[in-house]
Amino acid sequence: MNPTMKVKKADVRPILMASYPEYKGRKFQVEFTNAVWFSDTNWGGGTRTYYRFVNMDNGMNAALSVPAPWNNPYEGKRMELPENIVVVAHSIFCGKDCGITFYAHSSRSRMLEA
Repeated sequence: MNPTMKVKKADVRPILMASYPEYKGRKFQVEFTNAVWFSDTNWGGGTRTYYRFVNMDNGMNAALSVPAPWNNPYEGKRMELPENIVVVAHSIFCGKDCGITFYAHSSRSRMLEA
């Protein structure tokens, strides 16, 4: 597992606005990785994670649409992360907002440099 680092909202504002413009929280972290595992895509054990994808080349975005729990093809699956895609995960644990994690390809580790 790659370490995550906390960041300020200003550091991730463009990606946040493309993925969760309605988010008002203050918890943000970034993880640079080459793959993402999808977990907690249903309300299992009181936890839910919502996933969205942002194309860094053109700003287009999409959400992971999870069907019913008994027909969920995404839970536990691994996705190789393309260099131009950032996966944005918003996690909720037992009703508490755990913040947003941005998963970016390792080659984008300079995206936070000034």
